[in-house]
Amino acid sequence: MKCSRIRKMISPYVDEELSTDDRRAFTAHIEECAACRKELEDVRSVHELFVSAENYTAPLGFATRVMANLEQNEQPAYSRLWRLVTGKPLFLRTAEVAFAVVVMLIGVISGNLLVSDRTPVRQPTIQESFSLDLFQATPPNSIGGVYVKLMGATDEK
Repeated sequence: MKCSRIRKMISPYVDEELSTDDRRAFTAHIEECAACRKELEDVRSVHELFVSAENYTAPLGFATRVMANLEQNEQPAYSRLWRLVTGKPLFLRTAEVAFAVVVMLIGVISGNLLVSDRTPVRQPTIQESFSLDLFQATPPNSIGGVYVKLMGATDEK
């Protein structure tokens, strides 16, 4: 067995929770491996320290306070967020949803109006695409085209 697996079995070995086969393999490895034997001795010393420690009784209500603190700390973040969202009055939440719907409708309507005003662009044919006649050295909306227009020159086609 590998040392990593044996080290995971040290605590169950000390607590006598291993099966007979695992216990036999564990003891065989411990007899051969000094590092794992040292690890076992360390765990045993800590275990004996806890066993020999004095037992104290908890103050009255200690368990109840601990459990109450655990319940407060275990609430997930989405629970707090949901409580924050649902803590608003119903009319305010309804107004928020109505406002969001109005904004979306305005966006859809204005988008349709912008698209409907456009005339369809004629797609050039393949011959026109590869023709040099379509090439404009200074397209009218480019910086060069504006410069040519300002200078009063004509496009040289």
